[in-house]
Amino acid sequence: MMLAYLTKYKELMYFLVHKELRIRYRNSLFGFFWTLLEPLGLMVIYTLVFGYLVNLNKGLPEGAYPLYVLSGLIPWTFFNNSVRKGTKALSSNASLIKKVYFPREIFPLTMLISNLVNFIPAFGLIMVMAVVTQQSIQWDQLALLPGIILIQSGFTLGIALLVSVLNVYYRDVEFIVNLLMRAWMYLCPIIYPVKMLFSTDADPIVQQFADLYFLNPMAVIISLYHGIFFPGQGVPAHPTIPGFWVIYTVLVTVILFLGAWYLFRKMNRRVGEVI
Repeated sequence: MMLAYLTKYKELMYFLVHKELRIRYRNSLFGFFWTLLEPLGLMVIYTLVFGYLVNLNKGLPEGAYPLYVLSGLIPWTFFNNSVRKGTKALSSNASLIKKVYFPREIFPLTMLISNLVNFIPAFGLIMVMAVVTQQSIQWDQLALLPGIILIQSGFTLGIALLVSVLNVYYRDVEFIVNLLMRAWMYLCPIIYPVKMLFSTDADPIVQQFADLYFLNPMAVIISLYHGIFFPGQGVPAHPTIPGFWVIYTVLVTVILFLGAWYLFRKMNRRVGEVI
């Protein structure tokens, strides 16, 4: 059904994506280059603060911490921006929704696609950084990149569908999402190597709950990106089931997406009245 929407309303989606990108960089001196400048700036800040002051670069090759941060930060930015903008996808288009009917799933989907457009060249920046830092690339893992992006996109769209329709009925959702996204970032291996959690030097409380860490699908997804450049920092092997955490994340993504879409379709019936 979603693919049918893409085909039937592709002109509308193209217009909405183009509008979103144009508005985002309107009156901006660097325009689309902010897609690259923002993660680069954050990478420098995180490297100085967490890499040198807090010394969270243990277990990584010398000089590789900036690449580690960047290869986690850019996928997280894609997720974060898609969910936050997706939360307001319906409420910010109230006038258009009231004028004409079309599948309203298009609005969260548009936010996802517009951020995906930004993500692709930004990932190219990671590849450049890998060359600059002379970090070897795991080509077998890189070949899985389309699948990793597909899993992340499905997981992200499921959340965006859910929060976008809930935000129409309960405007507190926007503030809750902003708060949760800030906390969620620190539950993902972006500024610290994931191996630190399983180290014998880790805090006893961290060691106690380390096995639950990968119940967080985004921790698995970001670790998959890290695995392209850092074999020892990817998703750890399960003692009994090969690829368990990846299978788990795929199942969570499918269940979340189908559940969110069902709820969206059900609550969508009164959106025109409530909004």
